[in-house]
Amino acid sequence: MRLTFRSKPRQGRLASALMAGAAALGGIAWASRAPAPTAAELTQLQILAGPGRQDAALARLTNLAEGGTADARRTLGLALLSRGDQDGKGLRSLRRAAEDGDVEARFQLGKLYSAGAAGVSTDAARAFAWLSAAGKAGHAGAAYYLGIAWRDGYGVKTDHAEAARWLRQAADAGIAAAQFLLANAYREGDGVPSNDAEAVRLYTAAAEQDHPEACQTLAMAYLNGELGLQRDEEEGRHYLMEAAHALKHPALKP
Repeated sequence: MRLTFRSKPRQGRLASALMAGAAALGGIAWASRAPAPTAAELTQLQILAGPGRQDAALARLTNLAEGGTADARRTLGLALLSRGDQDGKGLRSLRRAAEDGDVEARFQLGKLYSAGAAGVSTDAARAFAWLSAAGKAGHAGAAYYLGIAWRDGYGVKTDHAEAARWLRQAADAGIAAAQFLLANAYREGDGVPSNDAEAVRLYTAAAEQDHPEACQTLAMAYLNGELGLQRDEEEGRHYLMEAAHALKHPALKP
């Protein structure tokens, strides 16, 4: 009689498989415990993965987005869109992040559909919808663009009172362009009661952030004695100089 010992090799193979499985599970557990990238790290990766930059950074972003959070998917989407987004993966990644609740992704989608870029056609209705979703979540930049949309009837019926409401939200958050537009509204009584003092306050706030038009408006107001201000040539010349400086370093729009 010949004896066979097949069971032991099978047991050996089973043990090896179990060990490999345990190692794989351990790797998964380690990955799940790995700290998520910070906002600063994602921003750096987005810059490095931009047009003509590092493919390694793009690969890293892709891995983070596939197994990570909405902010990683948003960052990947923006990086791919900056490269032209030939296959539409960037738009899909950005949209998924927005649908997952990422407020910045909603804002960026709204701007994308508003301006059109990387093969994405302008779509006023979609732009307004995504900007509204971001604005209602408290995004100041979205509030600024919603103010313009309501004022100009872009994707929605014109409503100057609603425009002023959104511009107020953006202005209160410190956005100079919104402060300037809201100041114009108070000066003209457009959607809000006419109020020269509030207009001057808002123009001044915008001018302090190097908003060229706000500086120029204040210069003319002081030189001509407008907006309830006493004529003051010295202050007028001061704001003319500020306007010239601001043209070289204007406040950025959101």
